[in-house]
Amino acid sequence: MDQPRRGLAWLEMRRGQPGNASQLLGRLGLGEIPLTHDAFHELQPWRAAAHLEELLMTCGVLPAVDKYLCSFQRWLPGHLARIADPEHVKTIKLFATWRVLPRLRARAERSHITPNVRRFAAQQIKYATAFLQWLGKRNSTLASCGQIDTQDAQSE
Repeated sequence: MDQPRRGLAWLEMRRGQPGNASQLLGRLGLGEIPLTHDAFHELQPWRAAAHLEELLMTCGVLPAVDKYLCSFQRWLPGHLARIADPEHVKTIKLFATWRVLPRLRARAERSHITPNVRRFAAQQIKYATAFLQWLGKRNSTLASCGQIDTQDAQSE
């Protein structure tokens, strides 16, 4: 680090609170947290986990990944956890896995993802979730949905 004292101060922050940086590093050292991006995306508090993940990428311990791609992958599990219907969770997870994430990854390979691109990806997930909830209120499903349903959704 250019300024090691800042790093030490960061490690001391929130010392007595669960999930602080020191605890995350300790758990990482004990093998309780796998050294993978996916593991960091599940950790709380997310800000401490994100910062530690970025430090590990900077040091070459973790492979470098676009920070906005990481941000989206960190946001997604929380969004899925707030969806009440298990079938909707499954559908949104499939949509994210097979449609939204591949596009983000392809974009990240070509150039950096911008905050607007990341925001658009989250909006796609939010709109798909809202549409499924709207269908549920009408006692309809995605499988039984027709063109007339999508027109009704747009007009409301």
